[in-house]
Amino acid sequence: MRKYIYIAIASLAVALGFLGMFLPILPTTPLLLLAIWLYMRSSRSGVKMILSNKRLSPYVHSYFSRKGIPLYQLKRILLTLWLTLGVGMAIFHSRWVVVAILASVGVGVTIHLYLKREKH
Repeated sequence: MRKYIYIAIASLAVALGFLGMFLPILPTTPLLLLAIWLYMRSSRSGVKMILSNKRLSPYVHSYFSRKGIPLYQLKRILLTLWLTLGVGMAIFHSRWVVVAILASVGVGVTIHLYLKREKH
């Protein structure tokens, strides 16, 4: 039973991750990493599907390779991240708790991605 629950959640994560390629509010890479983790415990073919898909694999490839995230991709990701967070902060500007949470998430993700950058 657990296997089928993992497959269902992983498939949902892949679908949301795919949507995240077009909607900056959805975090594509974390959703795909979650799907891989779940598929590794339930369906090896699911892992192969993500890693062999030409649209999905670039999002997780840098996590599994030692090369890191290329600088051009890092800049694009951070720009999208901060534009999206900026819109959220502008919408909720009167609620300082929400703005603080969004800013904290942005700083944390920025640091994490910077550490995952491609090293020359």
